Amino acid sequence: MNIDFNDIVNVHKKIKLNIKWTETSFSQQLSEATGCNIFIKYENRQHTGSFKVRGAYAKLLSLSDEEKQKGVIAMSAGNHAQGLAYSAKKMNINSNIVMPTGTPFTKIRRTKNFGGNVILRGDTLNESYLHVKKLIEEKNFTEIHPYNDWEIIMGQGTSCYEMLSDLDELDALLIPVGGGGLIAGCSIVSKKMNNKLKIIGVESKLYPSLSNIFFNKKQVCKGSTIAEGIAVSEIGEKPLQIIKKNIDEVITVNEMSIERAIAMFALSEKVVVEGAGAVGLAAILENQELFKNKKVGLLLCGGNIDSKVLSSILMRDLVRAGQITTLTITMPDKPGQLNIVSNICAKARANVLKVEHSRFAMDLSASVAKLYITIETQNQDHLKEIIGKIQEKGLPVSVEGLI
Repeated sequence: MNIDFNDIVNVHKKIKLNIKWTETSFSQQLSEATGCNIFIKYENRQHTGSFKVRGAYAKLLSLSDEEKQKGVIAMSAGNHAQGLAYSAKKMNINSNIVMPTGTPFTKIRRTKNFGGNVILRGDTLNESYLHVKKLIEEKNFTEIHPYNDWEIIMGQGTSCYEMLSDLDELDALLIPVGGGGLIAGCSIVSKKMNNKLKIIGVESKLYPSLSNIFFNKKQVCKGSTIAEGIAVSEIGEKPLQIIKKNIDEVITVNEMSIERAIAMFALSEKVVVEGAGAVGLAAILENQELFKNKKVGLLLCGGNIDSKVLSSILMRDLVRAGQITTLTITMPDKPGQLNIVSNICAKARANVLKVEHSRFAMDLSASVAKLYITIETQNQDHLKEIIGKIQEKGLPVSVEGLI
């Protein structure tokens, strides 16, 4: 099947009443921080917090009355599950979502709240998919694949249609790559609406599935990534047919850059972003010369991040900035030593977050103790000032990050 620009426009006409035309806007702070002009498409503000609802809804609209009556099924542990459950409920279609048994409770709860029938089977996504096939044989459900489907690809492409309708002067568009549905659909739209626009896929370094194809490599796809939404080992056969013809470049990014990007979105844009949604900004952070002074579009594909993970990322970012630090101080085991350190912190206006005093460190003499003190400071210079004053009192200090 050949998909063209008009197919995607027609799909947009069909789904637009039940999806949001999400905002595209210029980010002054991120632009100043990176040296390029950044424009963001906020798909994290979609009904289910992700672009995935577009493809799911488009696919459901293509089903026959008989298929709708029998119900649909999908394997997913994330945004596709929620997008399908939401769209199926709108259309009074029974949706069944098979998830691995270890899926976080928050994703299970959200999928159920959107109307999906959640089935927990298998320890991995592959094992869950085996159960999907079994239920298709038994119940004659219609499978709604997250990316290897023509209607899904057209639905995902509508996000780029909206973005370029709002803004057509971009030099480059950075698109997250998992199974390939999103970048395939967006590449069709971009080549029609702005054929000078460079389409660049962005992947986690741990899952370079498209990079392997693009650069003829055989890097292993495995590991735990914060961008779990694009942790896909193999590009879908159908989107790959489109991707090969339309994209200009693929960039892989490391975990640290993705973390930094999530924190920057939260602190600068006041926006919650999941790992997959942050990889575009991560690519800019790692390649600032490549994008210098260019007009760059970021498709912020989703904002469904676990609150505990987000909290950890923000704390780690404060550590990197030198704003939260754990100092390990070796001191004589006698009265008044803790008071010396606390007075220094108080006078320097540092905020003490945690204190632990240990007399049982086996690498020390019985006459000394260790003080572990976690403090909040303004920046690295403020921290160095406090460390210097403690050392002036003859107390050795070593620094640990609060991870």
